[in-house]
Amino acid sequence: MVISKMDAPMLKKAFLAGAARLESQKERINELNVFPVPDGDTGTNMTLTIMSAVKAVNALEELNIKTLAKAMSSGSLRGARGNSGVILSQLLRGFCKEITENEDNIDVHVLAVAFARAKESAYKAVMKPKEGTILTVARGGSEKAAELDGTTEDVVYFIGEVVKHMEEVLKSTPDMLPVLKEAGVVDSGGTGLLEVMKGAYDCLCGKEVALADGEVKNTVSSGKKTGITDDIETADIKFGYCTEFIIMAEKEFTENDERDFKGYLEGLGDCIVVVADDDVVKVHVHTNDPGLAIQKALTYGELTSMKIDNMREEHHERVIQNSEEKAKEQKEVSALHNEMSKKEEKPVSTARKADAFI
Repeated sequence: MVISKMDAPMLKKAFLAGAARLESQKERINELNVFPVPDGDTGTNMTLTIMSAVKAVNALEELNIKTLAKAMSSGSLRGARGNSGVILSQLLRGFCKEITENEDNIDVHVLAVAFARAKESAYKAVMKPKEGTILTVARGGSEKAAELDGTTEDVVYFIGEVVKHMEEVLKSTPDMLPVLKEAGVVDSGGTGLLEVMKGAYDCLCGKEVALADGEVKNTVSSGKKTGITDDIETADIKFGYCTEFIIMAEKEFTENDERDFKGYLEGLGDCIVVVADDDVVKVHVHTNDPGLAIQKALTYGELTSMKIDNMREEHHERVIQNSEEKAKEQKEVSALHNEMSKKEEKPVSTARKADAFI
C-alpha cells in the first residue's frame, strides 16, 4: 500500500518509534564516541534530548500537526544535552517548521523540503560546522531527499531510500575525520541520527516496533569494540568542561545579541552552539572557565537547566571501564581455554591396560 501523505497520528507514531530505537542503541553509540571529545556520552545525550521531546508529545491533550511539531521542537530544545543533543534538537526544529507551514499536505515534496530546513537549522546553530559528523549525515539525507523529490509519491519508499543513503554517508565519515579512522569507528552522532530514521522507517513499513514513553532505561556496555582505545586514551582535551544552560531572555534576543554572545564564547572555548527560540536561548560550549560563560549569559536574563560536566573525568572513567571489561573478557576466555584443555587430556595408562587385555 502506497502512503502518499502523513497525518499527525502517523507522524507521532513514527517519531516515538525513532526515539525508542535510539534509546535501545544508546550504549553502542556511546562506545563510538571519540569526537569532538572522547567522553563516551553521545548516545546518552541524544537519548535524553529526544526523550524530553517524547514527554512533551505524550502530554499533548490535542493532537494535530501544529501541536505535535511544537512539542517535538520545543521539547527537544529545552531538554537538549551535549553537542550532539543540541544539534539533534535543531534538526527537529527545522523539520517541524516546514511541516507546520504545510500541515494539511505532508507529502514527499514537503518532507524533502523539511529535511533541507532541518539541515540548514543544524548547520546554522553550530559556530564552526565540522564534516564527518552528524551534520554530514543530515546533509546526505537532505541531498538524497531533494534528488527523490518529484520521482515518487510513496512516502515509505522515499524515507527508505533516504535512510539507505544516510547509511552510506555514515560509512564514509572516517574518511573525513582522521580521529574516527584512527579509532576504527564511524561518527557517533551520525549513528544516533540514523537510528532515529531507521526506527521511524520500520514503523511506516508496518513492522511491530517499540514506542518511546519518555523514560530512559539503564543499560550496560555491549561489549563490542569501543572508540576509546589505547591510541587515544591519553588524548589532550583542550577545554575540559561541557557547559550548557538555558537563558530565559528578559528582552528580545536579537541576531546581534546572538552574534556577539557567540563571539564572546569563542574566546572561551569551542563546540559552541547558541540557539534562540522566542524567549528561550539554549547555550552549549566546551570551556575551561564555565563561570565566565555564565556571567556573560546573566546579562541577557535568568538561567535555568544549568549543567557542567568535567569531560576529562568522564573520559578517564570511560577508559577505566573499558579496561575492566577487557580484563574480565580475557579472564573468561582463559578459564574456558583451561577447561577445554582438561577435557581433551586422556588417561594414557588406562588406555594401555585396555590394549593389553584385548
